Amino acid sequence: MPAPTDKIDQTEEELNRCIHDLFLYNEYAEWRKSLSALSVGKWHSLMKSLATSNAPSIALLAFGDEICSNLMFSHIKAPDYAQSQMHMVQFTMSGSMWQCVVWHCPERN
Repeated sequence: MPAPTDKIDQTEEELNRCIHDLFLYNEYAEWRKSLSALSVGKWHSLMKSLATSNAPSIALLAFGDEICSNLMFSHIKAPDYAQSQMHMVQFTMSGSMWQCVVWHCPERN
């Protein structure tokens, strides 16, 4: 029987994969483009943001409402933004120690 921490680790790994998919697949292109319009340094609901961009959320919904309703993200411009055009997008879940960081260049969407 798996230990409770094994289940948590597996869920976090699956969640990391889903977050990375947001930056890999074309169906999330509009959502990625919309990141630049969101307030820098503020926390945003991932599910609301995906809905606003009409991006699919089925993969995330599979984690259940307790996780989905608490998924948040924030973005800031990289220190060398003028040259790199990179944003650091940080994801977290309220009430959890889980986090995921993705470096993203909207210009290379």
